[in-house]
Amino acid sequence: MKTDKYRGIFFGALALIIIAVFTAGQVSGEPVKYSEDKRFIDNGDGTINDTKTGFMWTKQDSYQYKGHWLNWFEAEDYIEELNQERFADYLDWRLPTIKELTTLYEEEKLNSQQLGSEMKMHMDPIFAKEGSGTLWTSETNGSYNAFGVVFNHGQRFNSSKRKKARRAVRAIRFINP
Repeated sequence: MKTDKYRGIFFGALALIIIAVFTAGQVSGEPVKYSEDKRFIDNGDGTINDTKTGFMWTKQDSYQYKGHWLNWFEAEDYIEELNQERFADYLDWRLPTIKELTTLYEEEKLNSQQLGSEMKMHMDPIFAKEGSGTLWTSETNGSYNAFGVVFNHGQRFNSSKRKKARRAVRAIRFINP
């Protein structure tokens, strides 16, 4: 009798493991979506994994998510909001560094044009379209300026932290091993 009980528990646990393996990486039964070159994985929860760097990014930038441009201070507040609401069930979102953000720039790829602008955004099309082509980083230049990256050409910019015209942020976190 005890053997039958343990056998039932064993097969029940085995069934759960098999289900978990076949549905890993799926949200709401949707299959995992890969970028054309298989570098990026759309997790179906508003996040994108970068298999090359080990970073997880938000699929939308702050402009796409909130509907308005942000200055550097507001970009920091936005990241704090993502963590408070546990966006995609994580609470370690942050502003990227210049080096981290430039890993998304790929000259040969075209995502779309920045909304209301002729600026072309050179990043993988797996990310949401028509966002900001000018994104803030965590790095500052003194008390009044901060750096960001322009996705039209992949170069950094140095601007007043108070400037918000066509500026946004894309949150980053490390993928847990």
